[in-house]
Amino acid sequence: MTMHDSFDKKHNWRLNFHLQVAAGDMTDPNGLCELDGTYHFFHQHRRFWPNPGHGWAHWVSDDLVTWRWMGAPIMPDCELDKNGSYSGSAVVRDGEMWCYYTGNQLLPGDHDYDYSGRLANETLVRSDGERFGEKRLVLGNEGYPAYCSCHVRDPKVWEQDGTWHMLLGARVKGDRGAVLLYGSPDGLDWKLEGSATNTGDAAFGYMWECPNVARIGGREFLLVCPQGVPKRPFSFENIHDSGYFPMEGTVVDLLSQDHGLMNADGPYRCIDEKDFVELDYGFDFYAPQVFEDETGRTILVGWASLPDIETQYDNPTREWVHTLTVPRELVLNDAGRICQRPVAEVDSLRGEKVELTPEGARGATGTVGSSPYDQFDLTGAVGETFPGTCDLVLGGISGEGRVLLNADLELLVTEGLVELSFTGMAGAYRTVRRLPSTALSAGRVTSLRVLVDTSIVEIFVNDGEVTMTTRWYPQDTSRLRVTSTVPCESATAWKMGSYTFENVS
Repeated sequence: MTMHDSFDKKHNWRLNFHLQVAAGDMTDPNGLCELDGTYHFFHQHRRFWPNPGHGWAHWVSDDLVTWRWMGAPIMPDCELDKNGSYSGSAVVRDGEMWCYYTGNQLLPGDHDYDYSGRLANETLVRSDGERFGEKRLVLGNEGYPAYCSCHVRDPKVWEQDGTWHMLLGARVKGDRGAVLLYGSPDGLDWKLEGSATNTGDAAFGYMWECPNVARIGGREFLLVCPQGVPKRPFSFENIHDSGYFPMEGTVVDLLSQDHGLMNADGPYRCIDEKDFVELDYGFDFYAPQVFEDETGRTILVGWASLPDIETQYDNPTREWVHTLTVPRELVLNDAGRICQRPVAEVDSLRGEKVELTPEGARGATGTVGSSPYDQFDLTGAVGETFPGTCDLVLGGISGEGRVLLNADLELLVTEGLVELSFTGMAGAYRTVRRLPSTALSAGRVTSLRVLVDTSIVEIFVNDGEVTMTTRWYPQDTSRLRVTSTVPCESATAWKMGSYTFENVS
């Protein structure tokens, strides 16, 4: 059974090749790993969203296109995580998954829960992939430096040079984002090894969530989600953002230069915020997590939404809400920038190959749009109509133009920027996002790949050096009209098949 066979997609916007729960919500990806040839994907989940009960749901797959729902094995059920089993990671050791997460515990009394009254319990659960053992506290508030607030969370654990390491995101006093580094000989007893924050006097965000270490092409990169960075023209356009700092050496070596450790007045100011590279310039991308699979690929999965957006735009699905991006393989381009590419398994879902033609464009001449600003000439356009999903690739781009999805979503390519804009209610109050050409190492757009799946669009610019991820909610989910005026050497698209969902009810 595929999940969308049992639900009406129209006005519920069920997906074909993205993970989705039968009911409830899914947020941050957690615990991504591969154990004995089987991929294990966890994510934050509230079965009875929007009611409480925040924990980990679990999917498994042997091929990244056939997915089996395993339920929600880590949920609040003890004092350690009574107020939520929050984000974390998994590491494979000795034939098991060691799942580390932050157990949220709120104490009774008159507290603000930012600087008092909250216990951040770093908790371990071991699993053989099906059965999950007892929860064990491995690090608590007494192990954090005194300069920390109560917001310390999202453990990322890995082994390096014979030592186990844990990164934690933190909000420190003065509302400054930071990361903490811990070391352990056995993964059970942890001691502070170092810390890091930005070098400037002004905080680069009040909290750094979801820290990750990516090792690609012999280099290391520190991924964080800085919360509260002020919006700027053409950058940091979302309420919270995601990106990375390139490292000259290793993350461990840099953070270990913090010699004050538990006695320091604040985290070690060692990272230049000007080096931060945004991963995504769309409306809906946050909390990416990376892992290395058994073939050596470094894979990233992100949450296709954002926290704290309720006053900005909507996700109008009914009994379910949110999804994750397709898995993306991380590689470096010639400029040393991280590129995100859909894993090869996504290509296996390609069906009939379609060459875009002038006859298939939505109107061979004339203009479209509701205002003079929106109007553009369709003379010379190419296009085609698809059954709700497609994979579009434009290669060898040589000038300015637009890609139009239905009459709802425009992707404008100019010499100076890429603009993603909604022209109707399919945006659910999303409006405009802009990617400046200066954010691209080539200084211009050379290629685009656009994955469209019912209610999510993933755009990969210049082989994925930057992505633009967004949800959209067209009124007709059965017909997708694609029109392009972008001058390019090749314009090819494929009709897309579906994931197979098993054991979903």
